[in-house]
This record gives sequence, C-alpha cells and structure tokens, in this order.
Amino acid sequence: MAITEPTQINAAVLTVRLLALLQKLPTHSGKVTVHRLRTTVRRLEARLGKCPSKISRALRNLRKRAGKNRDLDVHGGLLKPTLLSRTQANREALSQLRDILMGKRDRHLESLRCVVAEAAPLLVDKLPLLAEEASATIFGVDEPHARVERARLRYMQWTRNVPDDPERLHRLRINTKKLRYSLESLEDSTEAAELVAKFKRVQDAIGSWHDWATLSQLAERKLDSRETEPLRAALRARGEREYRKARRTAASVRDQLTDSLAALTQGNTSQQ
Repeated sequence: MAITEPTQINAAVLTVRLLALLQKLPTHSGKVTVHRLRTTVRRLEARLGKCPSKISRALRNLRKRAGKNRDLDVHGGLLKPTLLSRTQANREALSQLRDILMGKRDRHLESLRCVVAEAAPLLVDKLPLLAEEASATIFGVDEPHARVERARLRYMQWTRNVPDDPERLHRLRINTKKLRYSLESLEDSTEAAELVAKFKRVQDAIGSWHDWATLSQLAERKLDSRETEPLRAALRARGEREYRKARRTAASVRDQLTDSLAALTQGNTSQQ
C-alpha cells in the first residue's frame, strides 16, 4: 500500500485505503495491517465529522476492536528478553506472559474478523459517496488558521492543570489525538504542521505510559506467584517512570503554546 503524507489524505483517499484493508484483513492480520486499520478509521472519522449513525457505529466498532489487537501487539513488543531475564524464574515469567498475550490476541483477532465481516458490506455500499462529499468541502482562506487556533486553545484548556490521575491522563491522549487528526488535512499550513508535531509528542508520551501501565496490570492479574514478583516489580517501576515523563511532556507542550501565544499577542499589540 502506497504511503501518503497525512496532509494529502482526504476522506476519499482514506475510504479507498480502508476498503482495501477490510478486504485484506481476513487472510492477512499481522500487526502492521491491524495498526493501519485502526489509524485509517481514526483519521477517516476526523475527516467525515458527523455521519449517519450506522456508518458511525460501524467505524467505531472497527476502531475499538482493532485497538484491542494493537494493544496486545505492543505489549508483546515490550517484553524484550533483556527485561529481568537473567534468572530461570524470570525467563519463565516472561514466557508465561507472552503466552497469555498470544492467546488473548488470537481471541481478539477472531472478534475483529467478525466485526469486519459485519461492517464491510455497509461501508462498501455507503462510504464512498459520504467520503466524496466530505472531500469536496472547500474551506475559506481564514478557516485553517481558525481551526489551528481552536485546537491550540482546547489543548491549553485541557492542560491548565496537567491531569494527575491515570484516567484523565489517558483521556487527554485520546482528545489530543483527535485534535491532531483534525489538523492533518490542512495542506500547506505551517502552523498546523507544527501543532500536529507537538500533539504527537504528547500522544506518544502518554501512549507509552499507558502501554506499560496496562501490561503491568495484566501481569498483576495473571502472574501472582512469588517467583514472578521481580518481573511485576520491574513493570510497575517502568510504568511509574513513563507516567512522570508523560506528564512532563504534556506540561512542556502547554508551556510552548503559552509562550508562542504571548509572543503573538505582543507582536499584534506593538503593530497597533
């Protein structure tokens, strides 16, 4: 599948990509395909905006089910052999956790295939026309700048106090991701591209924490023996480090946006 720059991807292009993935997934369900399915749906939802409830529900079900598989793929990648594998007990704990992840992925993958089989006919029939209409929308000259400003102000409002509890921090990642995807379609907008890059930093930092945290939670539930405590302790410690890093990143980006807004305001005042 050809790689296209985000700013070149409109709803029509994303629809072609999504329908190709739906056709491919029943027989090719590796982590790259599943990840592309999830991100394609997320971007398409941002481009389409409000759409008929059946379409919206089908896209949401695909995204959520693909997200479950993606999380398991990421968790598997985090379990590197160097993670406390010096002793036989630790190696066995890692192997046990990998087996649990593989079993969960197999079950979630079967569920994803069922969702794909259910959603594909509707999307093949209805989505191309909706996407064509959305892609034909022409914004005014000031619209890209206004959208960037709204996104910037929303993020600053959400991070007036950087969330200090896991649920709200995870929600910040989801909302920041939505802002990022809503700006990606603004072609030739330097300020949009710069804001997208900042939002991605926040999204990646919080996402890394969330991946380690959910992997640690799984280990706590499934590995409760004394022999597995060193592995569980290592996962907890890594999750705590990533949590602090995520909050620092969110605050740093807010500070950058605050400084740039202050500089812009000062510049406008001096010109009056």
